[in-house]
Amino acid sequence: MPFKEHIDKTLKLDPTPTPIFKMILSALSMIVPLLVGYIFNHQFVSMIAALMGLLLYLNDHFGVLSARLKHLLATYLFMGLGFSVGAFCAGNNYLIVSILFISSFMIGKSKDYGVELEKVMLFVTLQFLTASSDVIFLQELRELVVYCNLAFINYIFWAIVIYQISKHQVSPSSSKRAAIKKIMTHNKGLKFPLVCAVFACTGFLAAQSLKFSHPYWIVGTYLIVILPDSYQSIYKSSQRLIGTIIGVVISSVILTFVQDARVLLGFVVIFSFLLPHGISKNYWVGNVYIAALILIFLELGVPNSTTVHHLGFWRIVDIAIGSAIGVFAAIWIRPELIKDLISPFRKKTKSL
Repeated sequence: MPFKEHIDKTLKLDPTPTPIFKMILSALSMIVPLLVGYIFNHQFVSMIAALMGLLLYLNDHFGVLSARLKHLLATYLFMGLGFSVGAFCAGNNYLIVSILFISSFMIGKSKDYGVELEKVMLFVTLQFLTASSDVIFLQELRELVVYCNLAFINYIFWAIVIYQISKHQVSPSSSKRAAIKKIMTHNKGLKFPLVCAVFACTGFLAAQSLKFSHPYWIVGTYLIVILPDSYQSIYKSSQRLIGTIIGVVISSVILTFVQDARVLLGFVVIFSFLLPHGISKNYWVGNVYIAALILIFLELGVPNSTTVHHLGFWRIVDIAIGSAIGVFAAIWIRPELIKDLISPFRKKTKSL
């Protein structure tokens, strides 16, 4: 396939319109916890709650309402468990790596068995990695539980209200219990799950030894972009990096000139509202809004942290490293990929 076609596949936009109810729900899921935190001066924990709102939206399959609510409850409970375990593991790298190996192996096993199960396992692992990164999460665990419960109740409330008002069309949803049963009974080989686990743990240990402040950004990116289809893994790695760079540039410009929390909350409304539209267009467009939101969340949670600690720059570096690990793993799984990618250039050189 010509290299230009690979670029087109990476950047192509989907013309399908985004339902307005998804955009409204996305905005409400993130802004309400932040507003409560702003009013009661609990900025740090409300930032985590806003992230929980984002994860709940990303995990919502918008199926039949009863099945959807059960799915969201199960997802929330598992993410809460992952976060709690991570908080108690903070500082114990041996335990963190052991749990990471098991969870990333299971993520690898789930990649072929439905996106819903894969998302749940992925975000549970991301919650675990986030909470294990700093002992402050254990110290603030009680307030974090309160605000995350608020984020969950808020999401469920608006999901039901918006559904009753809009009566929007539902999407088909799959049984996660059936998917887990397939994983346990059908053996598709161990190569891909082992690659997921080994590269995740290696990336985490390397980031720790090199004193990266957010090694979970690197590992999380890798676990998101690695796919059984090596071409798709490379596409997704490129899309995530492109979207992150654009989103970080946009948010960094905003944070350079805006320090007022009220104005930043306004930008959260705008970006969270546009997020579903971006995701529906292309993964890289969705990542523009996700990257911008995360930096603004961090600034709201810990004022001046993004500029003093150059978090925008380090976010790009960490995502770039995680994406590069994803590309390397894809080539490791399918070495002939390099030959396939460079063959069009060889043909062009010979013709000249």
